[in-house]
Amino acid sequence: MTQGDPELIALLIAELDRHAAAIAAGRDDASAAARAVGALRGSAALAGERELAGALMRVDRRLRSGDSGALADARELVRTASARLAAGQSATVASWPEPPTDLEPCATEPEMRAPYLAELSDRISRIDDALGSSVAPVEAAEYIYRQVHTIKGAASAVGDEPMSWFCHGLEELLRSGMRTGEEATATLHEVAKWRGVLGRLLNDPQGGLQLLRSITGAAGAEGDLSLHDQAGRDGRAPADGATYRVPAAAVDRLLDRIARLAAEGQRKRARAADDARLAAELRELRRELRTALRLIGPPVPWGAPAAALARVRSAESALARIGASIEAEALRSHAAEQQSGDTLLAANAELSTMRQTPIEPLLERLTRAVVAEARRSGREVAVVTSGGHLTIDRRLAEQLADPCLQLARNAVAHGIEAPAIRLAAGKPATGAIRIAATKTLARLQLIVEDDGAGVDVGEIRRRAVAAGTVTPAIAGAADDDTLLALLFFPGFSTRETSDWLAGRGLGLDIALAAIQRIAGTIRLSTRLGRGLTASVEVPVDTGVTRVLWAHAGGEQYAVVASQVSRIAACDPGDAEPAPHLSACLGGTTAHGGRFTLELRLDSDADSGARIAIDGVGATEDLLIRPLSPLVASMGPFSGGIVGGDGSVRLVIDAYGLAPRARALQRVTALSRSERPGAAG
Repeated sequence: MTQGDPELIALLIAELDRHAAAIAAGRDDASAAARAVGALRGSAALAGERELAGALMRVDRRLRSGDSGALADARELVRTASARLAAGQSATVASWPEPPTDLEPCATEPEMRAPYLAELSDRISRIDDALGSSVAPVEAAEYIYRQVHTIKGAASAVGDEPMSWFCHGLEELLRSGMRTGEEATATLHEVAKWRGVLGRLLNDPQGGLQLLRSITGAAGAEGDLSLHDQAGRDGRAPADGATYRVPAAAVDRLLDRIARLAAEGQRKRARAADDARLAAELRELRRELRTALRLIGPPVPWGAPAAALARVRSAESALARIGASIEAEALRSHAAEQQSGDTLLAANAELSTMRQTPIEPLLERLTRAVVAEARRSGREVAVVTSGGHLTIDRRLAEQLADPCLQLARNAVAHGIEAPAIRLAAGKPATGAIRIAATKTLARLQLIVEDDGAGVDVGEIRRRAVAAGTVTPAIAGAADDDTLLALLFFPGFSTRETSDWLAGRGLGLDIALAAIQRIAGTIRLSTRLGRGLTASVEVPVDTGVTRVLWAHAGGEQYAVVASQVSRIAACDPGDAEPAPHLSACLGGTTAHGGRFTLELRLDSDADSGARIAIDGVGATEDLLIRPLSPLVASMGPFSGGIVGGDGSVRLVIDAYGLAPRARALQRVTALSRSERPGAAG
């Protein structure tokens, strides 16, 4: 039975019947039908029939958008609602939590999507905190009610109808059940049952609606069967979309254990490969024995004794059996470990998603730092951000915060000029700073770019030579990227004087060290008078990656295969030979090598480099592990690979290696041109 006021319900029935004619004639005048539906929507809300009001709102939107089927649905909705109300029933068949049949997700404006997700994620986290708190039930219920009400308002503002509809029902549930402590306790239990649906509607609206329909369909068949009840009744896992509150530290520990299990599986696969090699050696021994038997020939009175030959044949047969057994076991072990490894990697991927967080809060924090520094220094700055919708590992976001804050503040203190200076240079008085996040392959790039004074690369070259930081030959041959890297040296500065924040060579070296601890790097680029760009590049995760093995200076290194565009034999007559990988890593080998690797890091043809190596190995899909800060700071390394014997092979960071290789190649070419007789 309907619970509304009888007089209001009677007035609503009269309104439905009165407007039915206008809606029926809508094929001749669609705007009249839309006006009629809009008027009925207000009447339904006034009479307390909120489900009907929501249905009228949805059909009204379809009418105004020109949906050809909306008019027929509107006629049927009005006719059915009038008949049901007259019979003392609710106006619509469905009631919360069963979604209306016409309720479907709507596209959210792209520029609103990221802040909307961040806001609702924060509100849902507050609901989780309240559900797990020890405060009085009535107080917790009131707090959750305010959060749900805010979520409903935000969802309505961006057109997220499923979330708005669901939160309205949740709001009604809370409003009617928090008068006493006992009522509030029961209500909190009920809210906890539907918490999983709330999260699912945020991240996957269509999946959330399907989940609700499946749950409410089961409830119709079996009584009051909620998400929580189903799990407890038959021992099965909760329906898809259920959410458990798990401490972040527990997820971190699980991921660490999975990584250790994956490394152990890698060692077992290596042992299986050793067994396969042993089986091959046994087969070779068997062939040698058979050859010896043929040379000896059949047993004769004056030749080899028959008993000795029989023993040799028995040994040969035993070798065959043992070799076949070892080989079969090696194949079984390899297949089992491969399957186990695939399962571990899948579990690792699923757990890793639990640690993902939008990067938007980090961008907002950088923006606030820029605005605060601009206010302190009397500069005018406008900040533009992009890429906030991207998600990254929570721990990575925490590790990026401090170094990126240093870069953001430097963009103001070391980059943006005072308004008067900008106007004199023909620039707007307000400086511009762009903070952008992008993902390419398995790397995250976070850019802090300003349109300030930039850096005079020629001045860097002069100061570097004067300070003895580099030789004149290297300074003359080094490209801009290499010279700008000198700004990361402690104490190196482009200013004659220093203030408390910038100009003393402090800050950038600390920022770089922090980024290197997470296997990343910082690249600088500049245009004098036009600004400076700091690009932070870090791996977004470590996992199974296809690598190419490269041999150099007696060591074996891994290079990410996707970063190698070409492998070629070294040309002794090359006018600009590629520098040897060992030299790029600080070794003594300056040139030579049998092969050249061409590295291509992005679409810019000038971003890569060429390096010479002594040998090329196979490509393999292997688990890359993070390095300790000490090892990561020793060179351009992005991770390590644990071998079957427990040894560690380093993975080359091509982004950090490329500037070194380009500088060494220019120095080699310059030294050749300065030799006597080189000019002709």
